[in-house]
Amino acid sequence: MPAYFTLTLDTTAPTGCSIAFQGGITITGTRAVNLVLAATGATQMKIYGDIGAAAIPTAEGDATFESYATSKSTSLTTGDGSKTVKAKFMDSVGNVSSEVTVTIALDTSAPVITITGPDVSTVSEVAGFDTSIFSFSSDSAFVEYKVKAVPATSSDNSAGVLIPTTAGSINTSNTGTFAASTPISVTLKASDVKTASAGDGAKIIKVFAKDDAGNWSV
Repeated sequence: MPAYFTLTLDTTAPTGCSIAFQGGITITGTRAVNLVLAATGATQMKIYGDIGAAAIPTAEGDATFESYATSKSTSLTTGDGSKTVKAKFMDSVGNVSSEVTVTIALDTSAPVITITGPDVSTVSEVAGFDTSIFSFSSDSAFVEYKVKAVPATSSDNSAGVLIPTTAGSINTSNTGTFAASTPISVTLKASDVKTASAGDGAKIIKVFAKDDAGNWSV
């Protein structure tokens, strides 16, 4: 029998450590998020920070190591604002990496739309009587809007039909960067309204706006 053996000394912690939110997002309208993680040589990981159901952030000392994975679903703490999620990685012999962090803004507040107008409340398809104009604004910045004929005043953005612009309606939808309190003028033509909601009678016209966190107005 040999009178020797080899013993491997490993004092190097996992390398290439990173944490990010799936898709590289920096703002979200929902507390449920997916993390993307990476660490060379890691067998375990510890996630902590502004996550969990409690209003108080999870301290590192309260978190425990779990099996290393390249993705993890979690939930941000309640309350809008900046949220920071942290991670450390450990190898099979207990070497622990330095802390890595990622920050995201939680914004669960939907824009609130205010409509001014319309200038006329009854239209026909007769020239000179076929146009209704109104304007709307939002209490917060938004990145998309759409004007729809909906079945009820309580309808959300998935209901109803977008009013087309075939007959000359203007600004029934758009994407971009729109500042809070900036009025946007919308022109509706009777033929376009008829296309979105056939038949005579009162039509519920509703404006929906989406902010950069993905929250649609209601």
